[in-house]
Amino acid sequence: MKKPSWAFWTVGILALLWNGFGGYDYYMTQSNNEAYLADYDQEMIAWMQAFPGWRTALWALGVWSAVLASVLMLLRKAWAAPLFVVGPVAIVIGLIQDVSAGGLGYYGATGLAMSGVICLVAVFLAWYAHRQKRLGVLK
Repeated sequence: MKKPSWAFWTVGILALLWNGFGGYDYYMTQSNNEAYLADYDQEMIAWMQAFPGWRTALWALGVWSAVLASVLMLLRKAWAAPLFVVGPVAIVIGLIQDVSAGGLGYYGATGLAMSGVICLVAVFLAWYAHRQKRLGVLK
């Protein structure tokens, strides 16, 4: 097994922090934490609460697979690579659903830009984990 570089550990820790916040956001949103949701527009909250079950499950799958993938990457397990692919796929499917269901107005420019950043980070992490697997860092 190849020894990981300092960059590997840096990316791994940042991935866990980034995806850990995603898990925190998911939990706080799904638990309807009033303090956390105080800055959200009431229409946005109502829209998210009206998600069909499969859409909420898709959100959970994307978030928690990324958290697990981050932990597995830090443990240098090869399963991190395919798990990191779940996130971008879930994000794209979710965005397609949201836009086709008229959700673009709820996102706004900032929300749409943030969704783009989240997707780009997820794609980068999937690429990075697969690269580390090919290099023998993940086994």
